[in-house]
Amino acid sequence: MSRRGRRAIRWAAFGLVAILTMAMLAVPSEAKSGESKISPALLALAKAQPKQELAVIVRASPSNKGKAGRDNKEHRSARAAEAARKAKGKVGHGLSIVGSASATLTGAQILDLANDSDVAYVSADDVLTTTFDPTETAPLVATPGTLAVGAPTAWTRYAVTGRGIGVAVLDSGIAPHPDLAGRVVASVDFTSGAPGAPLVAAADPGGHGTHVAGLIAGDGAASGGRYAGVAPGANLIDVRVIGAGGATNVSTLLRGMQWVLANRTTYNIRVVNLSAGGKVVTSYRNDPLATGVEILTFSGIAVVVSAGNNGPGESTITSPGSDPYVITVGATDDNATPALEDDSLPFWSSRGPTAIDLLSKPDVVAPGRKMVSLRSPGSTLDREYPDRMVAGLDPLAPAYFRLSGTSMAAPMVTGIVALMLERNPSLTPAEVKQRLKATATPLLFGSTNTTGAGFVDAVAAVNASDSPSERPAYGVSDGFAAEAYSLVFGQPITWRDLNYNGGVDSSGRLWTDVTWDNVVWNDITWEDITWEAFSWSSVAWQDITWEDITWEATSQSVNSLSAKRGSALLD
Repeated sequence: MSRRGRRAIRWAAFGLVAILTMAMLAVPSEAKSGESKISPALLALAKAQPKQELAVIVRASPSNKGKAGRDNKEHRSARAAEAARKAKGKVGHGLSIVGSASATLTGAQILDLANDSDVAYVSADDVLTTTFDPTETAPLVATPGTLAVGAPTAWTRYAVTGRGIGVAVLDSGIAPHPDLAGRVVASVDFTSGAPGAPLVAAADPGGHGTHVAGLIAGDGAASGGRYAGVAPGANLIDVRVIGAGGATNVSTLLRGMQWVLANRTTYNIRVVNLSAGGKVVTSYRNDPLATGVEILTFSGIAVVVSAGNNGPGESTITSPGSDPYVITVGATDDNATPALEDDSLPFWSSRGPTAIDLLSKPDVVAPGRKMVSLRSPGSTLDREYPDRMVAGLDPLAPAYFRLSGTSMAAPMVTGIVALMLERNPSLTPAEVKQRLKATATPLLFGSTNTTGAGFVDAVAAVNASDSPSERPAYGVSDGFAAEAYSLVFGQPITWRDLNYNGGVDSSGRLWTDVTWDNVVWNDITWEDITWEAFSWSSVAWQDITWEDITWEATSQSVNSLSAKRGSALLD
């Protein structure tokens, strides 16, 4: 193997070198005070370096005022920002999708901030660095993945190609390409660090996002149809959340999600692809990324997330793929054929159950090894791995690129979701997930914690009609509950278990006697509510994306952050 091969680094799944430091298991918010409201790693750092400035995400406590609390002064992101100001910190961006704000404070200021009753939790706004996909040294091959999942049959049998469905790609950008001509309907960049998110010309300085986009919706124009994606009629919304240097942070990802929520109607965004993840070090209940994807899910957007490339060990699923409401995708090696009989499980595909919460993941698997998709000329990947280029119709100007990882498996499923939604636009994210799992093909290898329900089947998923919504065995995250309860205020409340907590809420009131007038809004209530029973179609989601103030941009530009290169993961 060459020196370059040995030092090769993987991009797939946005493996995070910096650990996302977040809360431990959920406890009632009113019981948290002082140091217990600071993530453990951040608390230790604040104590050790009281004068050092640290980037944080401040989550505000719920106002407990129902709809009356949804005004400018009481909006949680604004209250989080004000709390940071009172602690003499520098406020960055409003993260209203998770009721939070980014800020920079010294260690001593963080300790003071945690004593503010308006603060529910303080976590680190860590720098996240990307790593490249597993090194491939085998000869270039054309991927049969689109054939394997049955996409072409679905196109011809049901006349669906994803037409009219908006797919948001949260990634490093989407470069102009003949296979996507006219279907990148919006591009927005959150990697500059500016308070706003200006629309930009389509581009991908990293190369990863373009590859993902092609697997979802490339039409194969530059290869005579050979390298078409799964939903070649779908529209793409380019949400750039990672810079050319391969770095981002938690708040940048959240701002991207927030923009998707605010613009979902404009571009008919029905599905999001998030080939990203970080090591799970805590329950998803206090994970801001999990809260963000739950908000998108309940707003009617199916969220597809890569499982991670951290196998073969158990409990290596990454966040937010560890959230019970998203569609988490692992990878298979198709052995360069569309047949399933010779498939295998790549050693690097992450396994379940999830750390801390022990959820069974991934949900499904799809092809993810040696996938040929769109090339972004001049990008980081393009420059460092010229041997990955794959020719299309013009051998002198290769239009394609070969990559591996669960980052490639996830967009295969995202494309299938677009096909499903074109045929059945009324499907909810829960129904989409259930149909994908119910129609997946069980594999001769693996288990529920390696291959989930099995290998996705586009034909069966598109044709499915019996789709009972899957009821997650786990409740929503604390951040989601705190942000969403006022949006459903007044709707009938359905309890998950009338015997939960001894049959009473935290005040000793029988669950059947709890009303909106006497409800005690804390973690015990959040856990027992059947959130799926609310009518989410009538919710005013624009309230969550409220911002009417310009805050100082304190976060460092993502483009200026250097990418730390991790150890090679060889394949």
